[in-house]
Amino acid sequence: MGCMVGRSLKRLAFVTDAPDFGGAERYIVNMARAAVRREIRSRVIWLPPTIGCDDVFEKLTGTGLDVVRIPFQQAGSIARFVRALTASIADERPDGLVVNATGRPRFWTVPLLARAMGIPSVWVHHMVDGRDPRALPPRRFGGRLEGLHLWRVPQTLRHRLAAAGAAAVIALNTKDRRQLVRWQRVPRERIRVVPSGIDLGQFRFDPTKRRLLRARWARTEGGSDERPIVGTSARLIGGKGIETLISAVGLLRSRGIGCRLVIAGEGPDRAALEARVERLGLGRDVLFAGFLADMSAFYSALDVFALCSNTESFGLVLAEAMACERIVVATPTAGASRQIDHGRTGWQLRGFDPTELADVLRTLLACRERFSAMGEAAREAVSRHFSIDQTLERTLRALRGAPARRPLLRWPGMDVSPYATMTAEDLA
Repeated sequence: MGCMVGRSLKRLAFVTDAPDFGGAERYIVNMARAAVRREIRSRVIWLPPTIGCDDVFEKLTGTGLDVVRIPFQQAGSIARFVRALTASIADERPDGLVVNATGRPRFWTVPLLARAMGIPSVWVHHMVDGRDPRALPPRRFGGRLEGLHLWRVPQTLRHRLAAAGAAAVIALNTKDRRQLVRWQRVPRERIRVVPSGIDLGQFRFDPTKRRLLRARWARTEGGSDERPIVGTSARLIGGKGIETLISAVGLLRSRGIGCRLVIAGEGPDRAALEARVERLGLGRDVLFAGFLADMSAFYSALDVFALCSNTESFGLVLAEAMACERIVVATPTAGASRQIDHGRTGWQLRGFDPTELADVLRTLLACRERFSAMGEAAREAVSRHFSIDQTLERTLRALRGAPARRPLLRWPGMDVSPYATMTAEDLA
């Protein structure tokens, strides 16, 4: 990679084949915006996975971010994929490439293609934790042998090839790194742990927005409503634990404890979830707020934020709620375990049971003043560990690859405080 000698990183490209706009795609947008603030030109190269896919990044219109869409018809096979991507990269000629790894077969070629073009790349692995349904039962001999999962053979080969082409593989937490080593056989020394981050300027507690939004929610029920509010934000699909949260609210009601649940987000399971609410008789207790443009106002309006996902490598919404100084509670996913300091910056459940969740919510709602210090500590923790600017800086450092190559790639602001004093590139 001698071509990297003396290179100045002024242009950065993000490559993704996102099927919808979720956490991984928000990660790309946040990173691209942070790069622009650092005077690094950013482009998102999006290759839809299927014909007729909706415009995942349509909400970015007018934001100043450059999004290039390569239609599926131009990149359906691996050969067409390589040709289309080569043309797009050659047109932009970025100094670095961030590959959003969604696990689809053709994406293993991207780091190898970038390497052939003399462009350093990182492979960002948005993996999931041990409740991943791909860890198929039965687990034999005390969990030491998982059985024959033959699908892992080609997957392992693809991951090893992608890792060989990339300057580094990025995992969002240490548990994901262990599983990359165990399941995909990616060499441990090639993996950096770089959690995602959020824009702290965008997410902060706002008492005025809190008052206005709570009043609006109360009006939807035909009058004033002073009950405490629990909220969550997620795409309404399986695995996000919305059913668990609804069940917990039902348990609280059966115990005579009043609260409201506000669910932000849309998704294919919304109708089924609304039907579940009606079956449980919780129509006055649960509000589906849909898509909300101002998420900072949403978090500010809550008393407690709950994230009940089955799997989560990094909960962006959890970090956003913490930045807005909310009391947070989460299921024991790999991401939440890294984000929450239990009892100080939030509350982490032992399992995924709605009864335990109801018990914790009862305690937190009854003693909100006692736990209010959690919110202040939560924002401070996010500021210290999970700002998007720190995530970008660590990702750019990962682009330099092996230690012997690190001084050869430079970018705006790397010698300016606080980046100049950063010493830990791997948070493990």
